Amino acid sequence: MASEIVNFYRDRSVFVTGGTGFFGKILIEKLLRSCPGLKNVYVLIRSKAGQDPKNRLQDLLSVAAFDNIRQNHPEFFSKVIPVSGDISRDELGISPQDLQMMSDTVSVAFHCAATVRFDEPLKRAVELNVKGVKRMLAVCKNLANLEVLIHVSTAYVNAIRSELDETIYEPLCDVDDLISMLDWQDDQAANSITKRLIVPLLLPSIHLLNGNPNTYTFSKSLGETVLNNEAGDVDFKIVIIRPSIVSASWKEPLPGWVDSLGGTTGCIAGFATGIFQTMYCHTKMAVDMIPGEFPVNLMVTSAWDALKHKRQHTIPTVFLASTGLNPVTWDMLRNAMYPLMYEYPLSKAVWLPRVSFKDNIFHHRVDQFFRQIGPAYLLDGAFHICGKKPFMVRLHRKAMKLVDCVQFYTTHEWRTRSDNTCALIQRMNTIDRAIFNFDSRTIVWDEYFLTYYLGMRKFALKDGLHTLLAAKNRMKRLLLAQFTCRVALTVLIARTLLRKSETARTVLEMCESMVARCFVSLTSRFF
Repeated sequence: MASEIVNFYRDRSVFVTGGTGFFGKILIEKLLRSCPGLKNVYVLIRSKAGQDPKNRLQDLLSVAAFDNIRQNHPEFFSKVIPVSGDISRDELGISPQDLQMMSDTVSVAFHCAATVRFDEPLKRAVELNVKGVKRMLAVCKNLANLEVLIHVSTAYVNAIRSELDETIYEPLCDVDDLISMLDWQDDQAANSITKRLIVPLLLPSIHLLNGNPNTYTFSKSLGETVLNNEAGDVDFKIVIIRPSIVSASWKEPLPGWVDSLGGTTGCIAGFATGIFQTMYCHTKMAVDMIPGEFPVNLMVTSAWDALKHKRQHTIPTVFLASTGLNPVTWDMLRNAMYPLMYEYPLSKAVWLPRVSFKDNIFHHRVDQFFRQIGPAYLLDGAFHICGKKPFMVRLHRKAMKLVDCVQFYTTHEWRTRSDNTCALIQRMNTIDRAIFNFDSRTIVWDEYFLTYYLGMRKFALKDGLHTLLAAKNRMKRLLLAQFTCRVALTVLIARTLLRKSETARTVLEMCESMVARCFVSLTSRFF
């Protein structure tokens, strides 16, 4: 039995936006490695930091995700062609010559480019996630041989609802009116109306959450509206992919590969380094995470399916989530990751790992003050006295900003329909299911969590296993520091309370002497 999907991509050329991002890198690597008959991959790349698209492409192809191709088929890299452009410019900033080159050959387009920042200013989010979709459609209309456009959205595009169906809902506002309004407003004016604008006035009979959580989900929702409005005016198929929380890869392109500290990866890294000590979270709720290669495999498969099974008259939306098929909770994530933080500690840890989830916001804030904010100010004060540059308060402010951004997702859960996803899996043959696996029911969570943690340690934090001995020694020093701090604090409190009793002071001094001897003994063992 042969792979139908591999054969589908034979002699085809594809166009990819967002190729320098996490999704884009995995997508390009997957197409090159699993579809050797592919003709060309055109990648939209903008100039950045003094680097032109060709140099940025070389940097892209040099990352660890492409190690397999670099070792076995380096000639495949010649198939990747940079196209100078920018999704914030009209017609994506593509030159007429490049547009003509793609028009002659490209039959599949993948639109991955977007801002994924939860706290992106509204005007910027609309510029990239809404107007960017309009510009992508305009370019696609000029690609004479284009047959299908795969658009990457998010499972939380309708996060105001607790039950998510495989459909495109009514728009939260008129897209063209919003764009016109933001075009004449400056950033400050746009930011002032953001909170009022992204909380829609919908019918009370619909089961809603407390409002759209951020400009990311709001703008991605309007991006889908743009596609839906213009779908009748195009000659090619459109498919919308809605992945949930995308985390490190499981097996491809490398086990545990991840190149950023966003989302759950940032939270795990924060706890492992000791920067995070507590998080507001409902532990029994699902953390709807999915390995990085799964959405990519779904994207590649959906293009084949859209052209082979030409049934739909509306834009199909395909969810990729684990909650309904193979759920994992925040409690399961914590129980799996916490022991790994001590078994494979980080050489960059600033304090001992502690993973405390609080389901009460007041308890969380109190814990956060005494375990994060207060100690950060004390340490910075000590650094200042010693003539060193303080950094702990600044570090904790960044950490708190990340935690606050993801708080909506740690305190809510959604029920997603996966009928289209399961039906698509059934239409694949056995070979394709193995090569392009996106079935969340196949994930072995304990195995994945270990892979995820070690991958985050190696790729995102640049802390490979060669640093493990040094990291364990650092952990011993942090344990000793914690013990010292606790003893010092206990002695200070005891002296304050017992300062008027001679007998109590004598007993306390005896205890201090015993603690000092233990301290010397521990020091000799650790060092």
